[in-house]
Amino acid sequence: MRPLITHQEIEMLKRDLDTLGEQNLVGIEAYEALHLLEMRRQTAKLEFIKRALEGNE
Repeated sequence: MRPLITHQEIEMLKRDLDTLGEQNLVGIEAYEALHLLEMRRQTAKLEFIKRALEGNE
């Protein structure tokens, strides 16, 4: 089960949607762009964790 969405995540989503709207991305294009942004964020988190773990060795 996933954790509840936070206020910070909602604000980030709103900013992302505003930015995508400024670039005229709507509908499926906006959804796909949001998916790619989330994958990039997750990758960045994993890279941060990886560097932190490597620093502890």
